[in-house]
Amino acid sequence: MKSNKEYLEEIYAKKVEAVNSKEKDEFYNIRFKKPKKSPLKIAATFLIALSLTVGVGYCGAVTYQNIWKEPKKYTINEEVSDEEKEQCISAKEANELGNKYLKQVGLEDDEVLNQNLNKEFLSDENEWSMGSQKATIRIDAKTGELKSIQVPTWNYKIPYNYGITRDEARITAKELFKKYLPDIEGEYELVKLTRNMETDEASYIWYAEFYRKYGEEINPYEKVLIGWVPTINGIYQLNVERGTFENNEVVKTEEEAIEIAKNKDKEIEPNREIESVTVEGSIQKMNPEAYLRETRKDEYEAGKISLEDGYYVAENRVRRVWLVTINYVEEENKLNSFTYFVDSTTGEIIGGATYNPANYIENLKNDPNNFA
Repeated sequence: MKSNKEYLEEIYAKKVEAVNSKEKDEFYNIRFKKPKKSPLKIAATFLIALSLTVGVGYCGAVTYQNIWKEPKKYTINEEVSDEEKEQCISAKEANELGNKYLKQVGLEDDEVLNQNLNKEFLSDENEWSMGSQKATIRIDAKTGELKSIQVPTWNYKIPYNYGITRDEARITAKELFKKYLPDIEGEYELVKLTRNMETDEASYIWYAEFYRKYGEEINPYEKVLIGWVPTINGIYQLNVERGTFENNEVVKTEEEAIEIAKNKDKEIEPNREIESVTVEGSIQKMNPEAYLRETRKDEYEAGKISLEDGYYVAENRVRRVWLVTINYVEEENKLNSFTYFVDSTTGEIIGGATYNPANYIENLKNDPNNFA
């Protein structure tokens, strides 16, 4: 039997080999706190930390905790249970926040007149819906965060000469973002800028879409949409989507992701001939699509899973994934392709789509009506 010292030496040798195969900067940028433990405990802690960093352990690759859970089925309704109400902010708190958000967007003389606690449509999330003399407001019932404000244009005296240029619209959109959403953190990029009429001069509403960036990656689920009346800069529409990216690391390779997706696809479509397979990295939200295709295949492919049967909801988690698209040899009344979301860390299939969502942001940027 090996001694503790021999085990540590063998593990350390494996770590050195693993580190040498990584980028040096990735390894040397690891920060260690000043040790307060015995030398043996320090060595053990160092090796455990290093295992998590480089993804290689004495017994092989580090095993990451599974995150996928079977989607929950529920019947669409607007009723909020007593148990759910206990997890929501009170009516008084909601009222105070509603009035705060009204003032935040420049409606100083307005106030909340009515409010209702209900479920968001096609979601198991609760929200407070409110109405004032000038606006409608939606806020997250658990966190109190703003979800949307709508202000019809009849609340404004639109000046006769309201036309602005595209350059002015870009500048104004960024100024309104900072002014009306001071609590939004992170770097956001203006991805899409459009107007409601055919010419700049005739347009009395402009729309700007911002998305949060993580380095060069864009999270399509952290989004801000601002619609405003030019010149007076009155808010027409303000929507905030907070699908917080978990920023999980890339552990699985492209090749591993392809193998995982192909193995799952073989279970679902054992007789389909594959024409080609593509793979690319992306940030996506977990969804029940791959699960439904596997468990209710015939109904799913025929488009016969109706809302009357109940709606399926996966956990609201946004992760870094590999999009593996399986393209089949065409068959009548069959899907031509399916894209699996393979989690970049755990290797689990956490969603899917009958189209490839990778180019969503690029499609927005390339929209012929986009002036951003």
